[in-house]
This record gives sequence, structure tokens and C-alpha cells, in this order.
Amino acid sequence: MGRMVFEMDIIPLAFESMGVRSMATFVETDQRILIDPGTSIAPKRFGFPPWKDEFDALHETRARVQEYAAKADILTISHYHHDHFTPFSLGRYLDSSPRYAEEMYLDKKLFIKHPTEKINKSQQSRARLFLKNLKRLGTRDIHYADGNSFQVGDTRLKFSDPLPHGGEGSRLGFVVTTTIEWENEKLMHASDVQGPIYEGAKKVILDEEPDTLILSGPPIYLEGFALEKRDVVRAQKNLMEICQKIPRVVVDHHLLRDLRCFDFIKEVKAESKGEIMVASELLGKEPYLLEARRKEFYF
Repeated sequence: MGRMVFEMDIIPLAFESMGVRSMATFVETDQRILIDPGTSIAPKRFGFPPWKDEFDALHETRARVQEYAAKADILTISHYHHDHFTPFSLGRYLDSSPRYAEEMYLDKKLFIKHPTEKINKSQQSRARLFLKNLKRLGTRDIHYADGNSFQVGDTRLKFSDPLPHGGEGSRLGFVVTTTIEWENEKLMHASDVQGPIYEGAKKVILDEEPDTLILSGPPIYLEGFALEKRDVVRAQKNLMEICQKIPRVVVDHHLLRDLRCFDFIKEVKAESKGEIMVASELLGKEPYLLEARRKEFYF
């Protein structure tokens, strides 16, 4: 696989490799696009609340997300978990507020997960409230993303049909991937496909043939609790296949909530033909894991 030149400006804003739960990403083509504009930290992990460093990272990433939201023309939302969008409510572990949401969504073009189709009850409730607040704010340029493509200027945005949040039959609902095409370059952002565990999600990714793929790895921290070993093995196998065919793969999010993530990535790298990295490394920075290390802060 030859090394390619990447022209599209891709800026990770908030990820687990940057100390928080998020996949917020800013992309600049002839348009300015903010994907999944949220950030959060876990209220409990290892039985402990967040350490001060995690709150610091939360506030820093919130400021960064708000800064780039102000620059953006377009915002996309893959699903309605609070680490992937900013609600119109106060949230200590989201550093959210009605003012932040109003600043973020006012006068923007929004491409969002459908609020009533292929969605579980909790996300449907959040989507209903979100749209109610957008209406109150006066935001009208709202498009349902699921399975649709849009041309904005010289940039094409393509969204997948809803995919399971993780494995097939997941109770966590569905997500849509975002693909951005511009100047013969293609970026795919695949939130919460978790590996991907689901074979159908792997097929969607490989059929799209992006130059750069940003995706969430499997939540290995849940293995033996909410995730079976065979799902981890399947996710790793699928990721290895993806890394054989896609020039640059950025894997982050759920995977980096466990310090074993680096062993997992090392094994994938051994089978990879292209680049594989975590989101912070796309910025030239070392991974800054906090949730995975939370127990260390208390002892």
C-alpha cells in the first residue's frame, strides 16, 4: 500500500486518548464540519468518581468543542448518547449547559440521526427533547442523515443506514457513520461500531473505501460483563482486515477505556499494511488516558 498525501484538514477535538469520552472531530474542506459535538467523563469507574485531572480534561475539551462549533458551518450527530452531542441541559459530567447548546446549534446546518426510526427508547426520548429545543432556538436547517447523501459546495456528505451500536441486536440502539468526500479524498467517521463487532459494519466500511477511517474500538473493559470474549476476537479480526485495505485507521473511544488497549493495537499493527494510530497521535501527541487509570489516582 503506497503512502498517500492527505489534504483534508482533520482535527480530533475530544477522544479517550485526550482524557475524555468522545469522538468529536473537526474537518475542513471547502466546508467546516464538526462531527459528534459532545464530550463527557464517566460518573463512576472502578467504583470511584472522576479525579481532578479528568474534570480538567473535560473543561478543556468542552472549550475546544465550543470553539470549533463556532467556526463550523455543518454539525453532524451519529446518535443520541451524551458523549456524541451536546444537550440543552446542565450536566456536570458533560460540562454542558443550555447556553453552550444554543451557541453551538444556532444558525447551523445539521445532519442528524433520525429521531424515531431505528432508535431505542432512551435515545428517542433525548432526540425528541433535542428537536423541541432546536425548534425553540429557531434552528430550521435540519436534515435526517440515515442512508442519505448531500452535496454542500464541493463537499459530499454520505451517511450509512443505521448500524448496531456494537454487536448485532445491541440494546444500545443504532448509529450512522459519516463519510466526507472532497478533492478526491475520503474520510469516514464510524462512531460506536465498537471494532467493528458487527460484520455488516465491516462491510459498510470496506465498501466505502475511505482513505482515512476514524472508528471506535471494542469496549474490552466490559469483557466478561457486557461483552463476550468471542466479540473481542471478532472485533480484532475485523479491524485487522480493515487495516489491510485502508491507508490510515484511527482507532479510539471505547477501546481506550482499558490499559490493555495498547496490546490490542500492537497485535493489529502487526497485521496492518497502512498506518494505525489513536486520535491524539493524529495531532502528534502521546495518548493521555485518564479513565483507564482512574484507580491509580486513588492509591
